[in-house]
Amino acid sequence: MMKHKILFISRYMVIAMVLVTLFSGAGMVAGQTELERTTKGVNRKEYNCVNQSVKKTDSLYQRADFDERVAESVRWQMKNYPESRLIDLYKNFFQDKFGPGHIIADTASAGAYLRRELTEVNGRSQREYAEVTGWEGNFVRVDLAVIKDNIIDYNRFFDAFIKSASLAKSPSIEEWRLEWREIESVVRQMFPDIPFMNEDSKALETLLSQGKYVVHHSKDYADRYKPHYRLIHRKLQGSFLTSSPTGVPAKQ
Repeated sequence: MMKHKILFISRYMVIAMVLVTLFSGAGMVAGQTELERTTKGVNRKEYNCVNQSVKKTDSLYQRADFDERVAESVRWQMKNYPESRLIDLYKNFFQDKFGPGHIIADTASAGAYLRRELTEVNGRSQREYAEVTGWEGNFVRVDLAVIKDNIIDYNRFFDAFIKSASLAKSPSIEEWRLEWREIESVVRQMFPDIPFMNEDSKALETLLSQGKYVVHHSKDYADRYKPHYRLIHRKLQGSFLTSSPTGVPAKQ
């Protein structure tokens, strides 16, 4: 128990430092709830890959806590976004790896798309203004409400968004395909009754076998939560939000 408490406190402190250094010139964010995550009950052996023929990549072998951190991220999303399907969980993890580059064809079009989407924003669409993606926490989903609520101005936000696209250390599609199989095995152990699990799994395998990786949120998720956010790399300098992003702690 003491080990879990120490792990929780150290992870929370690391995340707190992430957003202190994320952007520049931002005000206080009121009403942030404390992180309601715990690693209690996570057993690495319990979530070992079901398909023993799948080899882990070197990066996964180097992370002894891979299963634990994947389980933590999955648990958090299913608690806060229970309408999530497998494809929505996949989106969270692929965003952690590939960042926002796939939606930035060019700066002008990205700016025009962002301004159009801002007209649809009516309050926060996420549980918090900023939520960490995946199991490594490379990127943060930042709700567009931060612009509407005058927490950060449009130009500073857009600049950080564009710069984030070049900071992703994207794996090859085959490396990501193997890693996703590991992640999916954890999901199936934890939440075997997610609707349309097998259908989504087959669709994702087909997508990856074609050398592609980008998906949209499921209709169920989009209809229920109406997400409006952009991915910002966690290492960008400045002070964006004064409290930590929620989601899986970005322990390094």
